[in-house]
Amino acid sequence: MTQIINALTVPWNAFVGAFLYYTFLTLLVLGGADLPALAMIVSYSLPVVLYGVFLVNRAVRVLAALPIDLGETPHALAR
Repeated sequence: MTQIINALTVPWNAFVGAFLYYTFLTLLVLGGADLPALAMIVSYSLPVVLYGVFLVNRAVRVLAALPIDLGETPHALAR
């Protein structure tokens, strides 16, 4: 269970980076920047999408590292 939790946790530097990024976006909005709604949606969802890509990349690497055992090949059975 701890391996699953460790696989899903956000690294500390990524957490701090996301915190600073969201703080900057919040300061922009509170400062009166009139950004279009689409720009705000993309800006606020960007870290979440990047984290999803990070998790997919990690899952692909784990699956690629799994050993594949095909069992006896037909050539080996003929002997």
